[in-house]
Amino acid sequence: MQFDQNVNTPNTEESGAEGREAPSDGHSRIDHEYRRKFDNIAAAHKVGRGQMSRRELESLLLMDKIEEVLITLRRLIRATDLHSKQLVKTAGLTAPQLLLLQAIREQGQVTIGALAKEISLSQATVTTILDRLEKRGLVYRERSSEDKRKVHAYLTDKGADIIRDAPTPLQEHFVKQFRDLREWEQSMIISSLQRVALMMDAEHIDASPVLDVGDLDRKDSRQISGHSADEKRDPDSDNQH
Repeated sequence: MQFDQNVNTPNTEESGAEGREAPSDGHSRIDHEYRRKFDNIAAAHKVGRGQMSRRELESLLLMDKIEEVLITLRRLIRATDLHSKQLVKTAGLTAPQLLLLQAIREQGQVTIGALAKEISLSQATVTTILDRLEKRGLVYRERSSEDKRKVHAYLTDKGADIIRDAPTPLQEHFVKQFRDLREWEQSMIISSLQRVALMMDAEHIDASPVLDVGDLDRKDSRQISGHSADEKRDPDSDNQH
């Protein structure tokens, strides 16, 4: 696309084309969308297109894209945080605790090592979470009658009741929708997120495949349910996009 130093185009309102006549080919459509985006940005800054140079418009377009990216990242963080708090409120569990309880229910008689493999957490983390859940009477552990070196985890009736009434984990919603995507869409998402992690110097941070905030083996999910003075009024709650 070529622009003059000062971007001037025919008045689409006078031509009567805007909103009624589609561009005739791919290049024209891209050009049309590009110019429409510029018009929206210029309008937001209360200036006419002809008053701005191409460089100024492109700078504003870039800032608009950056803002969209930051808003999307913020939404992802808040979605995870809000779901964690909702899980606390309704079930008194963290996401890792709920995933672990569900894995025990699905696997039946299961060893700690098998549980760790099933939910992709370290055996030490799973053991710590089980310690918390056992103190609350949600699970119990017994040594195998056939091999005393093995310890199996089981749900209690209380544990079964809690996960039956608990909300669906956020990542379960995500996984279901991700599986429905075509392979190229899945690859594109992975590549884009990996690039974002690289740009944020986060590619070397150790992480498990669990959508949650805070330490995965924290003592009790209710630690994140209380609101401090700074949390009583979330600025984002007044500026939902």
